[in-house]
Amino acid sequence: MKPANILFVSMAFTSLLLICSCKKEKNTERGLTITTTMSREAITVNSTLSGSLVFNSGYVVVREVVFDGNKSDGSSVSITEEKITTIDLVTGKANPPFLIDIPAGTYTSVNLGIEIQDETSRPSVVAQGVYTSPAGVATPIRFEFNSGEVFEANAVSAVTIDQNTPATAKITFDPHIWFSTITKTQLDNAVRTNGVIIISETSNAALFNIVADQLDNATQAVFK
Repeated sequence: MKPANILFVSMAFTSLLLICSCKKEKNTERGLTITTTMSREAITVNSTLSGSLVFNSGYVVVREVVFDGNKSDGSSVSITEEKITTIDLVTGKANPPFLIDIPAGTYTSVNLGIEIQDETSRPSVVAQGVYTSPAGVATPIRFEFNSGEVFEANAVSAVTIDQNTPATAKITFDPHIWFSTITKTQLDNAVRTNGVIIISETSNAALFNIVADQLDNATQAVFK
């Protein structure tokens, strides 16, 4: 899959990635933190006789974050942090927590690159929920993604890193958006594994390709 070009807009999903090189000066942290929050509302599947789909748990595993930017004094800063951390899609909390330590100042031409972990058998992205058919039958659903995807975010305006108040990059990782083009017919016809709709590279692969493309295209970020 191709790296995602992430547009900077307001977002419903507040919180995700970053890696930790935590320094303290005068008992304060500075730098760039990243967080995430998942939409709690179910999406409607199809326009008539609709079913519903809601995700209630999941995670993203990050392995590397790169920050590039030009300071107002004309110098450039490029920082790469490598650290494996798991971010809960519902709470937005990372374990272990992380923060990129960036010299204080105002930056332009800011680019943030976030690489997903892909070197283990454990899926790097998992979202779990429930699909309820128009007949009211509830079926567990699980989406698994395992690829070293790189998400890139470019700030549309200057970003200020204060010595005492870290800037925040918020990234939208919302499976409700990833599944927004999936129909009830597709879910009704999906293969069940022990009663669960598993969507991965090896199970319900056609659905996986649709959702993975949406994950690529719909992920958004904004600096604050």
